[in-house]
Amino acid sequence: MGYGMVKMKPRRLAVAAWFCLFCLLLMPPPTPALAAQTPTEAVQTTMQDLLYLLTELKETSRSAQRQWEVEQVVRRAFNYEEMAERALGESGEKTSMADRRQFTRLFVQVLRDDLADKLRDYALPQVAYLSEQLAGTDTQVLVAPAGREVDTRIEFDVVQRSGRWLINDLSIDGASIVATYHAQFSRILREGSFSDLMEFLKQKALVA
Repeated sequence: MGYGMVKMKPRRLAVAAWFCLFCLLLMPPPTPALAAQTPTEAVQTTMQDLLYLLTELKETSRSAQRQWEVEQVVRRAFNYEEMAERALGESGEKTSMADRRQFTRLFVQVLRDDLADKLRDYALPQVAYLSEQLAGTDTQVLVAPAGREVDTRIEFDVVQRSGRWLINDLSIDGASIVATYHAQFSRILREGSFSDLMEFLKQKALVA
């Protein structure tokens, strides 16, 4: 009986080995990680998505759908939570978690509409990606979009978060959008209250 038990062990090992091999064969091939995408490619994908939506949904009757679609791009491609924190500045430390969540939600909507407004005149085939440069822990991607009546430069500040390249800020002709928000929000808070700031954001985020 003891001999029979010893004789069975190699067979069990062989079965286990074949089972493991079978499981490995069934596993899907690994997909390239998002981190393998370069900062320029991440910006390029975002610009393509935004300009496509602004072209396809430009009719006034489709403004609500355009806002929804553009907001999905913002939530997917932008480091919007950290952008909102920087735009609010030290005042955010004095607010509750619920207020900060509400602020972030409205911030995303304001960013959505400002992006649509700033990019609506650009044409996708005329966008040129000029350079990619490491700047500390961030990477700056310089883009030259053009249109019938516009010719400018946009510098995207890109950071890596959880294996993904996310847009952390953008500067149009040298003017940072986060810095512009911060100056605007700080002025409102100096002259009024956090409730005044929230009301200001709500009015800006109204459906066109």
